Amino acid sequence: MPRSEPTRQARTRTRRRGAARYVLRPVTLGDMATVLHQRVAMFRAMGDVPDRRIARYGPTFARWFARELRAGHLSGVLVETPEGAAVAGGLLWLQPRPPSPRFAQQRIPYVLSIYTEPAHRRRGLASRVTRALVATARRRGFPRVELHATEIGRPLYERLGFRATNQMRLVLP
Repeated sequence: MPRSEPTRQARTRTRRRGAARYVLRPVTLGDMATVLHQRVAMFRAMGDVPDRRIARYGPTFARWFARELRAGHLSGVLVETPEGAAVAGGLLWLQPRPPSPRFAQQRIPYVLSIYTEPAHRRRGLASRVTRALVATARRRGFPRVELHATEIGRPLYERLGFRATNQMRLVLP
């Protein structure tokens, strides 16, 4: 199995506004249940996906997670308490794209699943996770990073330098 990115952030510590120490470490294949828990909690918090769909989601996500991580197209970080409880995390997926005269790479880094447990919010953990994922993309030579932001998350991403683009969506009935 390929080594998870980002390696430089492995076991780094952060302290912010008197918060307890947290450890930032790379996601591994063994973290699938934790990442799934955080992703499900994120979808539930957004409130736009029916619970019956979320309940059937786990096996599909587990297959995708394992396949993409093994292929080296997925990496991520988890934030843990000193006791080892995962309280925040996020993923960086190298999303396939068609060839373009703008970018030589046929994969574009896409940040997803940024989540912090409610009891650990407002301590800079989501910012720390996002910065670590962006640093991974930068080290790998990518010219940009993309993500989709919720209304609640948008100010955080804007503070980190993300800007809205001209992407549009049509929801089909």
